[in-house]
Amino acid sequence: MMTELKPFHLAASYTIGSHILPGTSIDNIREMVEGKLKLTILPCNEIIEGINRGIFDLGLIESPLYNKHLIYKEWIEDEMVICSKKPLSRSLSKEELSNCNLLCRKEGSLTRNFITDALEKMGLSYETFNSLSEIDNPTAMIQGVKWAKPNINHPTVAIVSELAIEDEVKYKDLYQSCIDNQPMIRKFHLIYSKKSQLDTTTINIINQLMKSVK
Repeated sequence: MMTELKPFHLAASYTIGSHILPGTSIDNIREMVEGKLKLTILPCNEIIEGINRGIFDLGLIESPLYNKHLIYKEWIEDEMVICSKKPLSRSLSKEELSNCNLLCRKEGSLTRNFITDALEKMGLSYETFNSLSEIDNPTAMIQGVKWAKPNINHPTVAIVSELAIEDEVKYKDLYQSCIDNQPMIRKFHLIYSKKSQLDTTTINIINQLMKSVK
């Protein structure tokens, strides 16, 4: 009697799982595991905990919280950008920024912490914006910008992954800006257990993902 192939359990952050993986990347992985793939979308800290406990075979995260029992590989370089429904200045000044209504991640999230640090380096903060609305995940933020009521004086914006809005920008459903010509760059990472170094499937998937961004 043949043993049924165990599903490969992949965990990804909200941005990666909802906006980066869909399409060729997830199709390639599914083909490599003969369709036996389980994808779970979670916050980065929960992915790291799941990898450490052996729940997930491979994690794809935006914000690495380092754990000595895990292996981290830099994967994709990403830029956080201001997205808007209508075109704004390509580079927003602090004054232009102060007029915007911001949709942002909840306080305590790793993405929000990254943005907070980046803004502080520019002499800015979340209080710079005209108003704040906290939202659970980046997909809801992007949709919130798309469907926000037009407001010339206080346009609704969100700070999101440039990769997450590539298609919307391409088809002019959304527009992107930076702040004072200062990019907010971060690295996505692949993470896995040190025990997985001996697992052929995991290593093949990692190599495929690394190859896909070269």
